[in-house]
Amino acid sequence: MNYLNDLGLLYQILTISENIENMSQIPSVKFQGKIYFYCDPKKEIPEGKKLQHLLICLAEGFSELGIPFFSNVDYWQESPEKQEYLFRHNPEITPDDCSIVILQNNWFTDIHPLPENLFHPNRKYVTVYLDSEDSDRTYAMRPEFRQFDFIFRNHFNRKLNYGSNFYPWPFGLTKRIVRELNEVPDFQERKRQLLINFRHWKGGHPVRNISCSQLMPRLEKILPINNHIDQPDDHPVDPYHHLHWVQMGGRHNPSYYKRLKDSAACACFGGFFVPPCPKNPGSLISRGGRRILSDLKLKSNVIVQWDSWRLWESLAAGCTTFHVDFEKYGFDLPVMPENWRHYIGIDLDNVQEAVDRIANEPEILQKVATEGRLWVLENYTPLPTALRFLEIITQRL
Repeated sequence: MNYLNDLGLLYQILTISENIENMSQIPSVKFQGKIYFYCDPKKEIPEGKKLQHLLICLAEGFSELGIPFFSNVDYWQESPEKQEYLFRHNPEITPDDCSIVILQNNWFTDIHPLPENLFHPNRKYVTVYLDSEDSDRTYAMRPEFRQFDFIFRNHFNRKLNYGSNFYPWPFGLTKRIVRELNEVPDFQERKRQLLINFRHWKGGHPVRNISCSQLMPRLEKILPINNHIDQPDDHPVDPYHHLHWVQMGGRHNPSYYKRLKDSAACACFGGFFVPPCPKNPGSLISRGGRRILSDLKLKSNVIVQWDSWRLWESLAAGCTTFHVDFEKYGFDLPVMPENWRHYIGIDLDNVQEAVDRIANEPEILQKVATEGRLWVLENYTPLPTALRFLEIITQRL
């Protein structure tokens, strides 16, 4: 099927600035078509449990570009003053009226059947699945994955084979996050501290536990640690913040963003070590190897489930962002950051090297923090995210 002919996707990026630092200058884009989102309709699930962050990122970008989009339900209230939603249901618009149909992994997480006739033979639209699923088991259990035209996958690892329709994709930034981190203090005004605020600590991610146990005892001598965590019942009372605290399932709190802006650095480690073979991340052998490595506290050079909101929030806040070395451990993104320029990526086989460099080059923290913030705002706010989404689809059809 030639989707470019069938869809009339006359997509042309006429002017795209290489540096979108001035977000008021919106690139000129010509896109003839509508976009349809399937949002999780289950009402009985607490709002934070059905959070569809990837859909929100894209929809906000499409809105900036003036691209019309519709949804099966109203979703994501933007203001406490009005019952107005980012995603709006129009009963007169169906997927067959649109060029692209998008859904997120919540459909499978909540045990939904696929939308009826999603892959019907006469469809004129491209199907896209946004995959923020932590587990890799789904790929072995769900034959539907082979039917989607595109699957945009968080936690993508270039050392593994997901399938020919898979593409690396970020958690990225929404307008909610950008709003909280729009103004940040100068680096010199921040506390010289490393923020560690993991919700799942020590019983959670092996990459987090091993990284911190090896790095922190050495690093805290030159960069003190702040490990304060907001309590679950410590919710904001301001109407705007309380609305998003509810919609985010407790993941939105202005006190957290204040700590980010007050801190020189933030630890963003996370993920699980998996064996380098087999290459299929959903295979029984791979999943068994993951459990063995976790139980025995062993490392490998392949890491899955490494992405997080914290990573993007830290970068946008102008913190020096600590994670493992993206290149060494196989992390993949549409636009890759550079180690020691946009973030500090630790080689877990040589942790002391990073500690020595920070001690010998104390100015490196400010340089990395500044470059990291510029890089993430240029590449991973909603506008460039939506542009990249359309570019990937049109280039590969």
